[in-house]
Amino acid sequence: MRLKDKVAIVTGGARGIGFAIASRFAKEGGKVAILDIDLEKAEKAVNTIKNEVSGAEVIALQADVSNVDSVKRCVDEVVKRFGKIDILVNNAAIHLGKPFHEEPLEYWEKQFRINVLGTVIPSQLVVPHMIKAGGGSIINISSKAAITGEPGHAAYSALKGAVLSLTLAMAVDLAPYNIRVNAICPGPTETDLLYSATTEEERKRMAARAPLKRLAKPEDIAAAALYLASDDSAYVTGQKFVVDGGMTIVAVERV
Repeated sequence: MRLKDKVAIVTGGARGIGFAIASRFAKEGGKVAILDIDLEKAEKAVNTIKNEVSGAEVIALQADVSNVDSVKRCVDEVVKRFGKIDILVNNAAIHLGKPFHEEPLEYWEKQFRINVLGTVIPSQLVVPHMIKAGGGSIINISSKAAITGEPGHAAYSALKGAVLSLTLAMAVDLAPYNIRVNAICPGPTETDLLYSATTEEERKRMAARAPLKRLAKPEDIAAAALYLASDDSAYVTGQKFVVDGGMTIVAVERV
C-alpha cells in the first residue's frame, strides 16, 4: 500500500506500459485516473483493474494530450472526483518511423505534438494542484531510443530525447515546490505496439542483445514507476531510469 491516499493520473493508460502502471498503482492503494484517446479501451482497462483489485478506485477519461482544453477538462474532473493530484505519469506517445532521409515532416510534427507537447500540457495543468497539495511526483516515459542511436526512427529518438531534457528542466524549476520529476527509459517491451511492429525473429534478436537475455515486460516498467511515485524516492529528482535489461551498456552487433 505504498500509494495509499495518493491520486495518480496515467496518460495513455488503456494498454501496454500505461495499463501496467495504472494497475500497479491501484494494487498499491492509489486512486487512479486513466487518460486515453480511446475511451472504450480505457473503460475496459478500468473494468479489468477493478476485477483484479478489490475496492480499486479507478476512472477512465478521454483525453487528447496534445490539446489543452481536452486535458484541462480531465484534470478538473480528477480533482472533482478525488480532491487532489499527487502523481502524473506522462506515458501517452506515438511511434512513426522510417530511415532519416525518408521521414516526412508530418512524422516529426505528429510525434512532437503527442510525445513532447503531450508531456508539457498535462504537466503544466497538474502542477498548480501539486503545489496546492504540498508536492508531487511527475514521471515522464522516455525511451532507450533517446540514449542510443537506432535505425529507422530518428524523429522518435530525437523527441524522446527532448523528453529527457525537459525532465531535467522541470526538475530544477519545480524542486522549490517539492515536486519531483524523473524519467523512465524503457527498452523494447512486450506490448501490442512492439508485436505489431516487429517479427518474432526480430524480437528474438532484440532479446539476445540484452545482457539479461529477454525483453522487458510492462510490469518491469511499472515497478520502476512505482518507486518514483512513492515516498521511497523522496530524495530523487531529475534522473533517468533505464529499464532495458542492460542493452545500453553493451556495444551493438550488427548481423
